[in-house]
Amino acid sequence: MKKLIVIIGANGVGKTTTAQVLLQKLSKCAYVDADWCRAMHPFAFTEATKTAATNNIYCLLKNYLLCQDIEYVIFPYGFHGERKEIFEKVMGRLKEEQIAFERCTVVLKCSREENIKRAVRDGRDPQRIKRGMENTFAFYDAYPCPIVDTTDLCPDQAAEKIMEIFNLP
Repeated sequence: MKKLIVIIGANGVGKTTTAQVLLQKLSKCAYVDADWCRAMHPFAFTEATKTAATNNIYCLLKNYLLCQDIEYVIFPYGFHGERKEIFEKVMGRLKEEQIAFERCTVVLKCSREENIKRAVRDGRDPQRIKRGMENTFAFYDAYPCPIVDTTDLCPDQAAEKIMEIFNLP
C-alpha cells in the first residue's frame, strides 16, 4: 500500500529540508510542497484562499497517490492555526474518493534555541520567529505520533530516522 509520509512540526524545525532529503533517499517517491500550494501575495486565511490551498493540496496528493509509478508521497506541513482544518478537509476528500494509502505522520522537534537559530538562518523576520515560539513551538507536544528530535541531527540523519520509524527501504 502507498504511504503518505506527513512531516509535521513548528516553523523552522526542518520539515522541508528533511523532506527534500527523504525524497532523494527513496525511489518511486513524490514530494508535495504545501508552501507552494498557498503561494499567494499577500496571503491571508480567507475562505477563498483556504479553498484554493485545500484544492491545490488535494489535487497534488491525489495525483501522486493514484500514479502507478509512485509508492511514497512526502508532505511536510504545519498543523498549527487554520492549516489543520485544511489538512482534515484534504484527508476527508481523499477518503471519500476511496483513495487507498497508509498515513505515516511524524513530528520533528528541536530545542527552542536551535529552532530560533534555524529560523534566523532561514531569514525569517523577528516578529514571525517570536510568534512561532509563543504559538507553535510546544503545539506539537501533544500529538500521538513518533517524534524525531532534530536538535543534534543533520537533515540526512533526520531522514534516516524517519525511514527507520516507518520501515522504509
